[in-house]
Amino acid sequence: MPEPQYKNIILAGPSGSLGAPLLQALLSSSKFTVSALVRSSSAAIPYLRTIPDLRLITISDSYPHFDLVAAFQGQDAVVSALTTLGVSEQFRFIDAAIEVGVKRFVASEYGLNNANPEARGLCSVFDDKGRIREYLREKEKLGLTWSSVSCGMWIAWAMQHKFLGVRSAEKEMIFWDDGKGLFSATTMDNTIKAVLNSLILPSEKTANRSLFIQDFTTSQAELLATIEKVSGEKWDVEARESEAIISDARKRVANGDSSANFNLIETGFVTGRYGGNLAEEGPLDNELLDLQPANLEDVVRQGLETFERTGYV
Repeated sequence: MPEPQYKNIILAGPSGSLGAPLLQALLSSSKFTVSALVRSSSAAIPYLRTIPDLRLITISDSYPHFDLVAAFQGQDAVVSALTTLGVSEQFRFIDAAIEVGVKRFVASEYGLNNANPEARGLCSVFDDKGRIREYLREKEKLGLTWSSVSCGMWIAWAMQHKFLGVRSAEKEMIFWDDGKGLFSATTMDNTIKAVLNSLILPSEKTANRSLFIQDFTTSQAELLATIEKVSGEKWDVEARESEAIISDARKRVANGDSSANFNLIETGFVTGRYGGNLAEEGPLDNELLDLQPANLEDVVRQGLETFERTGYV
């Protein structure tokens, strides 16, 4: 790989599921000078302050514009790893980045194709991410380039977080309908490598586009069969109608329960109807981003071993 196009990098959301390992990868690469932007209320601040070679910037939870401008001063790229329910804050980030002349904004995408109209109609989080992409396109004329990485789902993460219908401790799988909807999956390592290489490759190869990656396409049914093969244990199965799940989640969201968005997000992936099968959404960029192949059985084995050590997190 050549020297990076963007040397000074600030990472927003450095303590989340993706942000924490992404921060370590940026620091370990030796190709970047790394800063981290964290909310002043974050419980991760004491730990982040112990990391060598990291410039830590704390900011009010409301992300004031002038404080963002100060934080982004001198940065070549802003990499966003904001968590699911906070992605709409990126509008503020983009405006501040433009004001100080940041060259590249990496949006917090990391899922299905959020430009898919069906996905945007399903869940406000998908719609927020789609609006962020539209906003970035509008701002290209002002000199800010952008990119995002759509990677499908992280299977090992799902096994630790009761996601994709996987209930590891209970040895139970909840199917949406028949469990045969197809969705993309990528390891966390390959997702992080894609982000880093998007900053290193010549700008014209990655600028102003969403990069689609996947290690493989799978389904809940195939995932369950692989879990049972690797573990040697039989799991229980409960099937639920996706339309009933959607209806219930929407009612809960309307009544102020934002956590119900995660049921809608799961639905976006596992039913195969909302842009979660990235191989059908557009060309894949695995080769461009120099990603190493992974297979479902190895990923499941790693996920089960990790869950044995950590349980749910």
